Amino acid sequence: MTTFKHPLANMAEQIERVGLAVLENVTDMPVYGEPYISPYLVIALNHSGWLRAEYDMHPVEFRRHETAIIFPNHILYAHEVSPDYRATLLVISARFLEYIKQMHPAHYHVEYHYNTSFKLNGFQFDSIYTCFRLLNSISLLKHPKRDELMAEQMDILADMTETFIRENGAMTLQDEQPVQQLLSRFHRAIAIHYRESREVRFYAEQLCLSPKYFGRVIRQATGIGAGEWIARYVIIQSKYLLRQHPEMTIQQISDELGFSDQTAFTRYFRTYTQITPKEYRERE
Repeated sequence: MTTFKHPLANMAEQIERVGLAVLENVTDMPVYGEPYISPYLVIALNHSGWLRAEYDMHPVEFRRHETAIIFPNHILYAHEVSPDYRATLLVISARFLEYIKQMHPAHYHVEYHYNTSFKLNGFQFDSIYTCFRLLNSISLLKHPKRDELMAEQMDILADMTETFIRENGAMTLQDEQPVQQLLSRFHRAIAIHYRESREVRFYAEQLCLSPKYFGRVIRQATGIGAGEWIARYVIIQSKYLLRQHPEMTIQQISDELGFSDQTAFTRYFRTYTQITPKEYRERE
């Protein structure tokens, strides 16, 4: 079996310990041929070139002088990058994101957006990049108020980004429509409960909607049924554990994902992939 390491995995310890990390001169994204669910908030700046991907099954392209915002627990599927692609990534842990939300709730209420990337002019791009570099410098300090300083700088960055997006005529991060709010809540519910339930009715009840209405809205908004959204999320998490954690047995992965037993997990996995977990793990 070939084990792939996502680029953020190499910095996972620092991201969790410090709360954030800035990755300079990112020149490629591994094309796994598979989607990836990141536990981090990632804000990217594109210096040159382009990256083509899918975000929650919507095609996106990240171009020069754009900023992209990838929210935690959403599905990113990197397809292709240009030879001259170069980006800077600001990666924030879930723990630190919650800390920022508590300190500055006004700028951190949105968790879903169809639009992930926004065009910037030269001044705007340089201003955000300066914030990135300052955050990186603060993160390296051994200071008792480091978290507080980083949170204050993150609030400046969030306010600046919203201002620039508004100035450029794009949808602001505060302009959530009712359907986007529903999608945001649905994604959040899946991320919290996918081990507990894989039934559409369960998620409709979490959102205080009838299963019929809930299913219709999700399909009309995304072109994909609610059941398929749930299944894709579970399968992506299954594949991640099978590939990235070879020390775990299939029974342990089945338990981790909340299946009643290994047979139920194998049946579910094969239904959506046409192969068993064991066959997937042994595949080159």
